[in-house]
Amino acid sequence: MISPELRQKFETLRQNIVASGTANTLATNKAEVKLIKDQRSEAMVRGFTVIRHEPESIGGTGQGPTPTDYFIASVGFCENVIFVRNASLAGLSLDSLETTVTGSWDRRGLFEIDNIVPYFKSVTVETKISTRDPVERVVQVAR
Repeated sequence: MISPELRQKFETLRQNIVASGTANTLATNKAEVKLIKDQRSEAMVRGFTVIRHEPESIGGTGQGPTPTDYFIASVGFCENVIFVRNASLAGLSLDSLETTVTGSWDRRGLFEIDNIVPYFKSVTVETKISTRDPVERVVQVAR
């Protein structure tokens, strides 16, 4: 699941970052988001169009993920990116990598009901891997 070339790319990137000192180490992400109609928006991110919508129950048509769906998915994407980078650098083989992210929040916060705030109360990240390597190596990479 991890190509042999990936390790070299990570090592070269790390060396370039170390060599640059504190210059040019800041990364910036940018999304241009435009309201299309009612509860539908589109974002342009690095040339990709991403849609955002809401379920029918709250005024949308359910044609796309919600912002909180994207947030939770992003946590899982980040987990996989970092795990693969660390596994590649450590020479850990992966047969599969699956991350499940679950977040819970109180919908009353959307309308300021009972002074509830609309942020996640909990976020749980569960990562499952399959490998031929010893479990100790997996623990080392996970840390």
